Amino acid sequence: MVIAIDFIYCSAMWRKDWKLKMFVDKAFFCYSRTGSLDSLFDYPGIIDTTDKSFFKSNAESNFIFGREIKKYSKRSYLEPGSADIVELDDIIVFRNASYLLQHSSALVDEMMKIHSRYGYRKLIYGPGISDPFLIPSLVYLGFSIFDDILLRKLSIDHYKITPFGYARTEADPFDANLNYVNEEMLTIRRAIENRTLRELVEKYIISGKSIEIIRNLDNKYSDKQISAFPRVTPFIRANEMLSIYRPDLLQYRKKITNNYVKPEGRDILLLLPCSARKPYSTSRSHQRIIEALSGLRENLHELIVTSPVGLVPRELEGIYPAAFYDIPVIGQWFEDEKKMISTMLKSYLERNKYDQIIAFLPEDLLFVKEVLPEDSIFIEGRSGRQSDLSKLREVVSGVTKDRSRRRHLNERHEELLSVAMFQFGNWIGPYLEGTRAIKSYNQDMLTRAGKVCLVFNRSQGKETITREIAPAFLENTRFLVEIDDFKPTANIYPVGILSSTDDIGIEDEVVVVHNGEIRGVGVSKMSSVAMRDLKKGVAVKMRN
Repeated sequence: MVIAIDFIYCSAMWRKDWKLKMFVDKAFFCYSRTGSLDSLFDYPGIIDTTDKSFFKSNAESNFIFGREIKKYSKRSYLEPGSADIVELDDIIVFRNASYLLQHSSALVDEMMKIHSRYGYRKLIYGPGISDPFLIPSLVYLGFSIFDDILLRKLSIDHYKITPFGYARTEADPFDANLNYVNEEMLTIRRAIENRTLRELVEKYIISGKSIEIIRNLDNKYSDKQISAFPRVTPFIRANEMLSIYRPDLLQYRKKITNNYVKPEGRDILLLLPCSARKPYSTSRSHQRIIEALSGLRENLHELIVTSPVGLVPRELEGIYPAAFYDIPVIGQWFEDEKKMISTMLKSYLERNKYDQIIAFLPEDLLFVKEVLPEDSIFIEGRSGRQSDLSKLREVVSGVTKDRSRRRHLNERHEELLSVAMFQFGNWIGPYLEGTRAIKSYNQDMLTRAGKVCLVFNRSQGKETITREIAPAFLENTRFLVEIDDFKPTANIYPVGILSSTDDIGIEDEVVVVHNGEIRGVGVSKMSSVAMRDLKKGVAVKMRN
């Protein structure tokens, strides 16, 4: 249900007798954010228009958190599809949001224009759009402030909100409706803090309008989302086809397609199906394959075919997102999945050349044949059948029997090098020459001369940097946060940041510097844009 609400404003004016207060952000997720106004109002949240501490109105003006906005004397007639906004010091009032909500593509376009112009400098208020079945998607799009106007309209018409939609009722349902939305807002705020908002949005697809918003955002603004989306999240529950177009998965596929370089000497490609258990090599099905190929894997490069991730090289199976997703398995592939995998595999093979390609895949993955070279060997089989495994070993043995043994390289070392170059860029490769892989306190590390350079954090699927490798980042101007002249301790706030490189996203590893001097390393809690736009909130959590 979409109801257009008139909420007409004119230019902003200030009343000096109001004590203005500042919003303070706690966490970010793409274009959404959560925080509070002096612990009086938590956002994203809904304004009670009867509470004068949040909202006041008189004949000439409306007051939102003490910010005065003159009323229009008559309705404004706007160009179709254009945003009509009022800009305050820390709030943007998107006053015709309820009208544009009827044209979701236009609403997404105008919101992205606002993000491009203002970054994270202002919160966005959408009057009259508090439809509970749209709120998760609207928060994901970037709205932070809502009001109870639509809820009051629904309650007057005796519509009660239920988990399955609206239901007619005889009693006044306003209090129940408001409680429902307030609980929803609390869940959304927690999801932003926990970096699980995308799962919540996909899980809460009840309204077709909500699907329109997310699809428009994913289809038209994927690159912009990638720069704002967290680099890692706790998990990926791919229960909806929308998951294929998640920004973190798109970024992964782009890096595999455009930047990834296969390990040297592994010149025979072996395509394999995925497994329910992650990392794949710990699953029973992959353990059978590994055992069947014992002594023959030295020249093989194993590439796992999966959805919604795409292609996963064996040495990257422990990173995010490859080790962090879950998807219902029904033995059938949707057309979107087939297209995604086929397109990715074709581009991948154009960049990474192999002497021979072997595919050991079940019947439901036969569609990849269309993008493989004609001389590829395709074995339709499953790891649960010994006869299929025997055939696989026979084929691999025949292909590898005349090959010289590749230069010995510790597989763990190879894995950690590949992860580092995938995560930070191929530029870091030369700086890791002479390192060795060790395990200490159950952690895998790359060390040189007894000093730790990188630590593989398997719980987050990424490598963390140390002061030992930090000069490489400074020399290449990568993942740098330039601060004022102070000694950082636990947290760094934006007010102390002078600049940051554009490659920094939420949960990225960063090096903190001042005037060419390394002051420590840590994890970003804001994107580089937010670091430059804001003065409050934690920008970097220091490690050492």
